Order: sequence, then C-alpha cells, then structure tokens
Amino acid sequence: MKHYIKHLLFASVLVVLLLPFVQQQFEIKEIYPLKGAYLTAEKPQWRFENYLNGSFQDSLNTYVEQHIGFRPYLVRLFNQIRLNAFGMISAQAVVLGNNGYLYELNYIKALYGLDYVGDEKIAADIEKTKFVSDWLQKQNKHLIVVLAPGKASFFPEFVPEKYKPDTVFPQNFSSYDFALTQNEVPVINGNKWFLAMKDTSRFALYPQCGIHWSYYGMGLVFDSLINTMEHLSGNRFIDFGIEKIEVSDKLKSPDRDLWEGLNILIKPNDYPMPYPEFSFKPVGEMPKPSVIMVADSYYWQWFGSGYANRAFGKNEFWYYNKQIISGDGGPTLEKINVDILQRVLSTDFIVLLQTDANMSRFSFGFIDDLYEAIQKVSALSESDLKEINAILSRIKSSESYMEMIKEKADKRKISVEEMLWLDAMWVFDNNRNQN
Repeated sequence: MKHYIKHLLFASVLVVLLLPFVQQQFEIKEIYPLKGAYLTAEKPQWRFENYLNGSFQDSLNTYVEQHIGFRPYLVRLFNQIRLNAFGMISAQAVVLGNNGYLYELNYIKALYGLDYVGDEKIAADIEKTKFVSDWLQKQNKHLIVVLAPGKASFFPEFVPEKYKPDTVFPQNFSSYDFALTQNEVPVINGNKWFLAMKDTSRFALYPQCGIHWSYYGMGLVFDSLINTMEHLSGNRFIDFGIEKIEVSDKLKSPDRDLWEGLNILIKPNDYPMPYPEFSFKPVGEMPKPSVIMVADSYYWQWFGSGYANRAFGKNEFWYYNKQIISGDGGPTLEKINVDILQRVLSTDFIVLLQTDANMSRFSFGFIDDLYEAIQKVSALSESDLKEINAILSRIKSSESYMEMIKEKADKRKISVEEMLWLDAMWVFDNNRNQN
C-alpha cells in the first residue's frame, strides 16, 4: 500500500510538472491573458557571438519563462498568494485601501497636496488660460474646463492611515478651480458636485475596485457639459436624458479596472453598479457643435460609449495632448504633426478634461501650445502676412512642390490645406531666421 501511494504521488508530481509543457505545445485549455502593460519577449535568433557573451542564453530563458504553458494562471496564483499572505500588491502604483477599496497612488498624492505645483505655476497657467479663453470668445468659440472627480478625493475615508502625511498641502484641484472661477473661465467642478451628492445619490458614483467614475456619474457630468455649451453659445443642441437605469452585479469595464490589473484569481465582493441608458434627442435645426477634447483616460467612457458622436458633430480626442483620435474613425494622428491654431479655428468648443491626479500637468501643455501659437500669429505684421501669402502662391503654382505637399500630408494623415500652411510657415520662419 505504501508502495502504491509513493507511485501515485510521484505520478501526480510528474503530471503537474509536465502540464505547462503540454499546454505550451497543444493549448489544451484557453487561458485569459494577463491585464496591464508588459513587453512580450520574442524568440531570440541564435548567433555565435551572442552565445559567447551569454546574451542568447538570457534572451532564451526570458522567452521560455514568458511562453510556458498556464503562465497567466501561475502569475495570478502567485499574486493571489502574495496578496493574501503578505497584503502585497504586484500592480505598480495600486494601493489596497480599507474595506477592499482600490486606489492609484497619484490620486492619494492629489488628495493631500503632495503633488502641489505652487502658487507661481498656477498663476502663470491661469493667466495664459484666461488669455486663450478671451481670445477664443472673440473668434466666437469657447473654452470649457471640466475638473473630473478623483477616487481618493471622493473616498478619503478608505485611504490607509500610512499614506496620510503629517503636513497636508494645498490641492492643485481646488487651487485651479478657485483661480479659474475668479478669472471667469467656464469651469465644471465634478469633484465638488460628486461630494455634494455622495450621501444622497440613489446610484453609485464610483466603483469600489475601479479608478474611473461610474457610468451614471459620467452621465451627470456630460449633461452639465451639454448645458454649459448651450449656455455659452446661446443655442440648443440636444436634449440629453436618462431613459432607464439597470443596477447589476455583473460589472462592465472599466468598473473593475484596478482589480483586473492586479492579475489575481479571486473576484472582489464589490457592490453592484448602475448602467444607465441615455437618450440623445436633437433640438431645433442647429447643427451639432464641433469639439476638441483635450483629456486623460476619463474621457474614454464618453468617447468609447459613443456619447461624443451622438452629442457632437466633428470631434477629436486629444489624448494627453499627444495623440489625436478622430470621432469619425479616421487614422490616429500625432499632435506634433498638426497645426494647433488651424484645428482650433475650425472648432466650436475646446474642452479640457482631467482628473485631480493629473492637475499637476494642467491641460497637458495644450494651453501653452495654443497661447504660443496665438502670440506668434498676433505678432505678424501686414508685410509678414503678405510674405506668407506670397509663399503660399509660389507653392501652389509649383506642381512638383504641391505633389510633395500631398505626399507629406498623406504621411502625416492630415489635410493638404493644413500641410500647405505648415510648410509655408516653415519657409517663412526659416527665411526670417536667416535674415
């Protein structure tokens, strides 16, 4: 009997050891991939010199480790044991709060003012923002700043005690809000609004294990944005409302995005979340407004859920002021390849949307870029404008030059007109620098 048990144990261990290899070769079971950003190692090419210096062996070892069968499951098992046994989280910058609430560290820093940029920086940003806002109004366009709420600011009571500093500094969020309001720049303070509704709202405004606002909460702020647009322009665009709300314990993305990033096995025992169905009814004959939305990841729910296309006309998502994602499904552009002033002048509303964790990077540099572009154009004299028009005429009269313009526009995925202006301004600046 003892002999039988030994053989059985040996066979069991052997099966466990062989299972990853069998899975790697034959994929006997579908395994959900790990969440989050990580680099997948490619199979290294054998070279004699790499073999001699040991880099081939290191690369091969990394490749085998990453492609072993059941790896996602094994990683989740390791992370689960690490969490349960030691209270440690493997996901970078994610904080396990009290009662199972999850945070990102940047939101906790924003809550306690640990990322405060200082009075001087805020004053400089507001001065430029006020200038840009006033200039846009003269062009019959409008700037709106939407301060999205933050998870730690909404749930400070669940932040672990060890993250609370001895000295609490001013918050970027409240400081920018106060200064924007004082300078009559249109601003929507989602944080203040959410906190006012926290104890009375029938539906959850924030998930327990996600970092972004709930679908219900984002709908409330979206409604406020539409109302602000209509107030500033004096036009009615759309009647935005709630048709019905379903509360479900089957949470949709991104209501568990922080938990998903933990890559563990056991699902959280979090509370159900509301999923409203909104209506978008056109009002009158006014065309829908065109919008440039300079935003962080909080805008993805509006954009990805189709709210932008249903409420706005032409719309662009300037993601962190780096990439431009078109609402019509066109190719994604690099912001560095476009003329910011040309884009702004063809748009009705410029909206800056960011949460408190990103307020230390106010507007992600967009206001600085637009301010500089406005100042540059404003400094042009009448003779400068004549010279630029002459450059444009010379370019248009040259078939070979225009072919080059079209090729460059196609490469940058922008219009020929925009590329033509960019090239003309480059020639103008180059001539002026040489003189």
